[in-house]
Amino acid sequence: MLVDQDGRTLYRFDKDSAEPPTTTCVGDCAEKWPPFVVDRNAKLLVDGVEDSAIGLLERPDGSTQLTVGGWAVYRFSGDEAAGATEGQGVGGAWYAITPEGKKAAPV
Repeated sequence: MLVDQDGRTLYRFDKDSAEPPTTTCVGDCAEKWPPFVVDRNAKLLVDGVEDSAIGLLERPDGSTQLTVGGWAVYRFSGDEAAGATEGQGVGGAWYAITPEGKKAAPV
């Protein structure tokens, strides 16, 4: 599974779409599941992920969200420390994301 620069687990949401990359998590959802927002003009260095799997999508608020394998990437507000995976399987729709953009196996 992928983690951010602080070792926090990154997630994908089944209600989003990978083709085309789309986010449906806005408002209250985005408070609980903060999108992994990046600077559209920055060079992204993502260890362990093929360059072809990395992408960007424009969120409804105009910010730019990272995608992996077409899936929008999020953090979970309930993960209080590096390595926590409290978001895994939440609501049957949230899963840690793999370097290919797939759902990570249960941890």
